[in-house]
Amino acid sequence: PTMALISAFVATLFALPTISSFAPSTYPTLYRTSPSVSFAYSFELKAKKSIEDLIDTDADDIMASPPQRLDDIATPAFVVNRHAFRNNCEVVRSSAYANGIHRLRPHVKTHKTQEGCLIQAGISNNGDGEASASAAAASVIGFVVSTLAELTMVTDMACQRQCRPFNDVLLGVPICKSKLTAIQNLKTKMDSATNDGNIHILVDNPYQVDFLEEFIANNNPSPDKKWSVFLKLDTGYHRAGTTCDGQGVALAMKIINSPHLGLKGIYSHCGHSYNIDNNEAMTEVVREDHDAMLDFLRLLEDQHKTFDTSSLDISVGSTASLFCHGKLDVANNVELHPGNYVFFDRQQLYTGACATEKSIAGFVLTRVIGHYNDSNRNAIMVDAGSTALTKDGAPQGDVCAVFGRPDLECYRMSQEVSMIRRRDGTPFPFEEFPLGSTILLLPNHSCLAANCFGVYHVVDEAGSPFSTESEIVDTWKPARGWA
Repeated sequence: PTMALISAFVATLFALPTISSFAPSTYPTLYRTSPSVSFAYSFELKAKKSIEDLIDTDADDIMASPPQRLDDIATPAFVVNRHAFRNNCEVVRSSAYANGIHRLRPHVKTHKTQEGCLIQAGISNNGDGEASASAAAASVIGFVVSTLAELTMVTDMACQRQCRPFNDVLLGVPICKSKLTAIQNLKTKMDSATNDGNIHILVDNPYQVDFLEEFIANNNPSPDKKWSVFLKLDTGYHRAGTTCDGQGVALAMKIINSPHLGLKGIYSHCGHSYNIDNNEAMTEVVREDHDAMLDFLRLLEDQHKTFDTSSLDISVGSTASLFCHGKLDVANNVELHPGNYVFFDRQQLYTGACATEKSIAGFVLTRVIGHYNDSNRNAIMVDAGSTALTKDGAPQGDVCAVFGRPDLECYRMSQEVSMIRRRDGTPFPFEEFPLGSTILLLPNHSCLAANCFGVYHVVDEAGSPFSTESEIVDTWKPARGWA
């Protein structure tokens, strides 16, 4: 009976003229721009298999039709150019190393993927499947994460690889009480798989020390092992962090004197560098940040004569400022923690950290869904709006940009769509952007845009050949959410 039913089903498929009418040789343009047509044609080919093949083939294999090019996938979609991603990581590692900074703690929050962590660390699999790393890449000593989901991902990698940098992770947002049980579980998991791994937490308030001590006293399975803490300092960005004065010193001494906590280092984020677009001003901000950290350590040393401040890590930086630290006399215990550099974006084009569009590795793929050839608009509409790009701004203005087309202006955004016109107001070249054609958009802030998507479509193209006809070579799935 099963064979009879399958035979009848396949016969019915062969009888449907609408499926074969959409063969790519007959309608090449439609096939290029419509994933549903690609699926239908692929399904017809699957249906022509023998009955025995259909019985033995998994259902996912029958239905799946992996797209081969960016043009074939549904939009909006997030696209990663792995070539640019890898090159950006290599440049940052080698530049830091050449400037005397031998310690990097890259941030994971921009890409949120295992594949991205491996590339950030400079690790690739050779023919034997063993990890290899360059000399400069040895400076990657750990990671920073922003969410429990990211922390879980890196902890899993630590358990698999049982080595640095995966087993040295900082949760880089000020700690809150609700996350302690989850962190304790992850610390236990890492301890059971590695001998020298550690999960560090960030503190910037005395109350955090109080609830940490209470929790650890009641829940720590290893009472003799202290929780490792970085003290977050505000060096000018005025977001998170305690002040670099007596108030901050008092908090540091509270951590040092705690029976359950160990002060691992001090941490700042040079976020006020993001609106600077010249090297001289950028270097001055970096110098101020660096001096504030060192001045704080001198204050702490004066107040706590028996504590060796030279043992503390000094974690500084941002993507915008990461190439300016080499101009300072940097101590051996300084580490940089940039994150956005893996993708870059329009913000970093403005600061100069990203030299050209060829270095950008994160894009939003979109389709043209409207032509408006009238005096009021003279524009096209695309199917990527704030839910795909977010409404984060950039110093240059505009809601995003079209890759490779500085003459075009993305001037208006709604929830699901954006509008694009000529920057100089001249007639729009509608013939260059047919309805259904695809465009690559540059986000203002790639960290936020990437977080809008549950899968990244990966290409591997060097510079100018990169287009919407590029072949998809992989997919990455980010660690989304907060828990």
